Amino acid sequence: MHETVDRQTYPRDVQWSRGAADPAAASVTARVPIGVFRTVFPVPSETFIQDQVASLRRFEPHMVVREHLAPGGGRVHAPSAAWKRRLWTLTRWPGAFPLRELRGLRLLHAHFGLDAVMALPLSRRLGIPLVTTFHGSDVTTDRTRFARSRKPTQRWFAARESELIREGAAFVAVSRFVEQKLLACGYPPDKVRQIYIGIDLERFVPAPRRDGPRYVLCVARHTFVKGLDTLIRAWARIAARHPDVELWQVGESGLTPLYVRLAQELGVGERMRFLGVRSHDEVLRLMQQAEAFVLPSQTAEDGDSEALGIVFNEASACCVPVVSTWHGGIPEAVLHGETGLLCQERDDTALAEHIDLLLRDRALALRLGRRGREYVCEMFDIRKQTPKLEALYDEVMTRGAPAARTAGREHESLAATGSSRSASAASPAGDRSSESL
Repeated sequence: MHETVDRQTYPRDVQWSRGAADPAAASVTARVPIGVFRTVFPVPSETFIQDQVASLRRFEPHMVVREHLAPGGGRVHAPSAAWKRRLWTLTRWPGAFPLRELRGLRLLHAHFGLDAVMALPLSRRLGIPLVTTFHGSDVTTDRTRFARSRKPTQRWFAARESELIREGAAFVAVSRFVEQKLLACGYPPDKVRQIYIGIDLERFVPAPRRDGPRYVLCVARHTFVKGLDTLIRAWARIAARHPDVELWQVGESGLTPLYVRLAQELGVGERMRFLGVRSHDEVLRLMQQAEAFVLPSQTAEDGDSEALGIVFNEASACCVPVVSTWHGGIPEAVLHGETGLLCQERDDTALAEHIDLLLRDRALALRLGRRGREYVCEMFDIRKQTPKLEALYDEVMTRGAPAARTAGREHESLAATGSSRSASAASPAGDRSSESL
């Protein structure tokens, strides 16, 4: 019989922990304007950027984007025409952006190393320091892949990363794993800061168990690094032992048909639900009712690795035990034997044993889930992490922008003189896809 779990099951200090509020936030009236740079915004899989921006208290964020996918609301600054977007992608010409609107910004914060290289000429033109957050693939992927890419932004990164290393004001690593990767790539130790991205612990909370289907949940884009083939093979090993439990998977990509076919070939096609892309609210509700959260990430052939995996923190915040792998920064998010269970990459046998154990031992699953909530409250509360980022902003603004502002101007002047020719050649149609990047 399925065990009923309600809010009273969880200790009050775990269940209702919300993190430390910022006592100074209420008294702050004038916020410092800063730019937050992302080439394409908002991206459905990057809600962590929106959450971090919304959590700022002493700074007034202005989104600076090449392509705004959700017009309306907030302060958003983007090129006014398709030809400007295309010209900027090819040349990094800062004049593509509404410079007069950006003159009051005190710093520019770019998410992902590739975007930072693209934003560097703009920070020079505005005379403000550039802060960069590295999220994983931008520091773990083999640089030769970027050099061979057909996407201009990836080629720019391969060609001008050295400029970013030299001129960037600060580099934020979202995990200790990413921090070590940055140092290995030659980023200056005195400019690298490890700051976890926080999650909203008032939103991600446990919920009373409702009557309904039992399921193990996986949320991930369908890419090789997520290890979905390993997950399906593991599920095929134990599905028969738990006839009343299904495996539900949220996400999709061009690889989806391959995973669906693999599940059918292994005889578990009827025991899995491929749910496709779901909203963040839907994912939250699915997490709250899951028996366990499973995501066996693995290293891709080009080195791409999981930086940390915010989705693990979200599951733990809901008191859901996690099963994953000893990979990338995941051991920083999932404590083996405390908040979840870890195994080696691509080991579907060990993964199956861990899932089976949690489905058989509900007391263990409950204990790991409780500790997961505690750990997230300690380490990943957005109201504790955001002040650390704001303190870095203070430090960077005190130091100011780099003195060398003339490097790399040659392509800017070239872009300016060739803008009229590019305007006539560029077609607005088809320029709305981020795949051109």
